[in-house]
Amino acid sequence: EGVTDSVAVVEDASGQRTLRVNNRFTMGGTASAPAERRHAHLPLLLHPAPKRALFLGAGTGITFGAAGAYPGLEADAVELVPEVAAMVRHFAPENSSAEWSPRLRLFVADARRFVRVATNRYDVIVADLFHPARDGAGALYTREHYQAIRQRLQPGGLFCQWLPLYQLDEPMLRVIVQTFLDVFPHSRGYLLRLNLETPVLGLVGTLVATRYPPDWFEKRVPDGGLREQLKSLALPDSMQLFGCLVASPEGLRRFATGALLNRDDRPVVMFAAPRFAYRHEASAHGRLFAWLARRDADPKELLEDRPDAGPFARRLAQYIAARDMYLRGLLADKEGRSAAAVDAWVESARLSEDFSTGYAYCLTLAVQQAKDHPQAARALLDRLIAAQPARPVAGELKKRLFGP
Repeated sequence: EGVTDSVAVVEDASGQRTLRVNNRFTMGGTASAPAERRHAHLPLLLHPAPKRALFLGAGTGITFGAAGAYPGLEADAVELVPEVAAMVRHFAPENSSAEWSPRLRLFVADARRFVRVATNRYDVIVADLFHPARDGAGALYTREHYQAIRQRLQPGGLFCQWLPLYQLDEPMLRVIVQTFLDVFPHSRGYLLRLNLETPVLGLVGTLVATRYPPDWFEKRVPDGGLREQLKSLALPDSMQLFGCLVASPEGLRRFATGALLNRDDRPVVMFAAPRFAYRHEASAHGRLFAWLARRDADPKELLEDRPDAGPFARRLAQYIAARDMYLRGLLADKEGRSAAAVDAWVESARLSEDFSTGYAYCLTLAVQQAKDHPQAARALLDRLIAAQPARPVAGELKKRLFGP
């Protein structure tokens, strides 16, 4: 119990722990640890060699703790609620707190004030998922706050603002994007992970226009412990890193055109966001599919202009198309349209040899069907073989299940 908040760590029957504030707001937990780690890794990987990082919002410490995997990186985290900071120890080992060293420092402070008075400059600053309807959170999306963050960045630095699409309607999202672009005109949008229930968008802004070589990840991450951790989080290479792209700078500008700025003297988000929070008719994935339908990801804009960029850009465009098709399959499955879901997953396999999630999902489904519905399983494997004839896995599984 604190002056302003009641904080609890709740453990369920399976042993998963969740951080809850005022028995209402969920601030992360062990079940979502892979996603929380990606909150740190995606922006850190988009910088060539970060030496110092700042995390605004600590919560469970899982995102902050992920920074410890980067050799030589010093990181600070700021948590407003003292009782939340005190609960970090309950999320070990998922937050790697046992390995925290003097390189990782946790401060109890207001994020806005910390950014304004800090003397350090940072290569990467990451802003957590701030519930826009929570008291005071709207101030963390204002132009003045973003300007203060910009001043805290080192030359070549970047800022990542994670946005909970499931807690924002389109008008508020447009306001936040417009405000972000006003301070960080060189920005792109990235999807945190393939998820319908709690889709998350990352706005990544840099001080200057930034483009990447096709082998960025392979040169950025040496073999070793960090690469193994990233592989476990479905971030094994440049294709899957850049495959999170959902919006180019121009795409973000088109989306936000005409929206108001969220300012300290005109706090649009603070007053408007709660209206959406208390409406229940909107689906969590509505903003996600509306965003994907815009087709604003531009691989050519992302990549450096060099001879090997063209083939990689084409593969990346195919990967993104397959990713979006896979998500449509998840939606169809959620709505009980099983046949449409399978069609989408097979199509995702056809669209891209690099995007393997839909292919793998269909393999699992075929194994599940093999005993009671062998004809359906065989037909599904035949469709996978036709979709990706160069990949032998479906053919090998068919032989194992049904013989030559």
